[in-house]
Formats: sequence, structure tokens, C-alpha cells
Amino acid sequence: MRSFIQITHSCMRQFVLGVGLTLCVTAHAEQGALSNVVNSAAPLDEQALFTLVEGFDPEVDASGQVVKTPDLNQKILQGMRDLLLRLTGDASLLQSEEGREFIRDAKSWLTRYAFEPRKEEGVTVGQNLRLEFDRQRLLKAFQGKNIIVWPQKERPKTLVMGSFLQEGGILKLTPEALGYRPDIEFRPYPKLLALPLALPVKESSWVYPLADSVAPEQIQALLKQSGSQYLLSFRLEKSLRGENALLWRLYDQSGQSVLSASTNGPNGLALTAALFDRLMAFYSESYRQSASVLGAAVIGINRLSSAEQLMEIERYLQSQRPAVHQATLVALQGGRAEFEVVYQGRYQDLLNVCMGIEGAKLQSQSALTARIEVLLPGLMERPATQLIDLSKEYEANTREGL
Repeated sequence: MRSFIQITHSCMRQFVLGVGLTLCVTAHAEQGALSNVVNSAAPLDEQALFTLVEGFDPEVDASGQVVKTPDLNQKILQGMRDLLLRLTGDASLLQSEEGREFIRDAKSWLTRYAFEPRKEEGVTVGQNLRLEFDRQRLLKAFQGKNIIVWPQKERPKTLVMGSFLQEGGILKLTPEALGYRPDIEFRPYPKLLALPLALPVKESSWVYPLADSVAPEQIQALLKQSGSQYLLSFRLEKSLRGENALLWRLYDQSGQSVLSASTNGPNGLALTAALFDRLMAFYSESYRQSASVLGAAVIGINRLSSAEQLMEIERYLQSQRPAVHQATLVALQGGRAEFEVVYQGRYQDLLNVCMGIEGAKLQSQSALTARIEVLLPGLMERPATQLIDLSKEYEANTREGL
């Protein structure tokens, strides 16, 4: 079970409430249409993806008395659980033997940890634990165990229209409304998972999670206006006895409902966290299935200008885990080199890796023959008599690096 912290009369996970939001305005919206949304934070860079910030505050009861102090070792284990889910989108990994091994040895995968004050409007309101995990070692271990990492660029953005029902009154969960209700602030958990969200700023054109309550054309229009791929509608209801009921429905770009469920429990934020776990699994499934197969290809690099440039490209290709499992230089003549690569996932992903080579232009490619030719700007149109043979220079530089 995940650890939770009591706030007022309910329990919630110790998520950091700094959501890091930016405003994105959609112009020329029609009357009653979605005019602007608040997007979740931009995609994390590679190292930040392996860094988690967890709350490190004591659990308190309704009267403010401390009932449990945080345990560092347990927080590190929880950090690894959250990291595995963030990287893969696959909650079932946490129950597998490979996942349990990573969690059990979580401390050995840390490069550093630190305690930091958590501030709101310049005032310290609590303490955070910053966990930095070893990116290179983990990616290498994932390769060895065939664990698929779900790239951030493959993650769809979800337009979220949530509502909270209590004592007959309904609250539409806009960013402003959530600012006054930390007990139902659900955004920190999907932020922790690096799942892109968008929330409407205004309350117009709201969608509720009732079957056949909205036309597909309206869903399509809202998704287009917000730049999202899915629309999530949910209603969290709290009874007078403190019980919570969650009803939710997910729509795709055709405007059709593709997932729905209703759950009950004493903890509203635990229910919404389980909802986002379900979305992570649903969104990542097709990628994990397509990426489970390894492919082989040949990459030709043309117009190389120096051995240093070749070695830099070689290092770049070998660093592109998990997309590139292996990159081996197999031929070198004049200003041309050939690499044999073993890649994970789709052929298009390998093309994207090739276009990440500095100054590279795609000369030709064939998915059928699995051959990609890349052109560099280095030697331009020099006569063939002026092309240098890099093989000896490359071998000399390689020996120097040993």
C-alpha cells in the first residue's frame, strides 16, 4: 500500500503541491466554447526524469497532533516505485520479480538525496525529500531485463474536467477552485508521473461523466481547442459519513467513450491516484507492445570531416538508450562510416535518433531494407581527391582513449 498523510479529516499522499503550471490561451474561441486552459509543466529533461521530490512531513490527525514520523528508508522505496511507474507507465511491473528487485535495492540506485524546505509564497510550510537516481545504470539494467521505457514524447495530453459533489453542491475543479481545496488537489500525482494534463480556466462547456450526456462533436471540438488527445471527465462525491465515490469516463479524439469506471473508498485522493494509474497503463500499452520487439538496421554517415566527429557520433548513438540497444562501427572508408544498430521500438523512432545527429540531413532511408543514409555538412562538395581517409586517424584516437 502507498503511504498517505492525514489532512483535515481525510488521508492523502504526501505529494508536493508545486504543480508548475503555465497558461496557454486559445484564441478566437466561439461563444460558450473552451477559451483557455492551464497546461501541466513542460516535459522533463533526461536527468530530471530520474529525479523525484517526495513530501517528508509527519502524519497528523484532525487536531494537528503528530501520529507518525516519516521513515527515510520507506520514502526511498516509495521513490523507486514512483520512478518505475513514471518511466514505464506499467503498474504491473511493481508486482513483478524484476520490479520488486529494483524496489528492494532502491538505495543502491541513488546517486544522492537531500532534504529541502517546501515553501508557499516564500513561507516554509513543510519539508521535501529530493531523490536523484542513476540514469545511466538504470537504463542499462532496464535493457538487460527488457523493461520498456515509455518516452515522454509518446505521452498524450489529457484535458481534465473534474467536479466535486458534497452536500448537494457541485464544484467544478478549475485551477482557481483547486487552489482553495488542497484536500481534493489531484494534480500533483499525475505531475509526479510526468503525465501531461490541461485544465479549463473557466467553467463553461463542462463535461460530466454520464453516459450519452454529450455529443461526440462537442468532445472533438474541446480536444481540438485545447490541443489534447483525450478528455477525462470525473466526479468525486463525498457523503456526510465521509465516504468517497468516484465516477469517471475517458473520451478519445473521435468523441467516443473508451474507458469508464466507478470506485468507492474512504480516501478521495487515493481514488483519483488509482484513476491516473489506470490512464498511464492504458496510454502506454500500445507503445510497450510495439517496443517489445528489437530490430536491426544499418546507418550510413556521409561527409565526415574528422575522427573526432566520428567518435562523437558513435558516443551519441550509444547513449540513445532505450531506443538504441547497440551501435557498432562496421565500416570506415574515406569520409563515410557505417554503423550496425540494434534498436527498440518503431523504425520511425530510429529515424528520429538519426536526425538528432548535429547538422545531419536525411539522404535516403528504407524501412524495407532497414538502411538509413545520413548526410553531414562537413566536407560539402569537395573533390574526391581531397577526401581524407579517417580510418587511421580514428584508430589512433581510439587507442589514445584506451
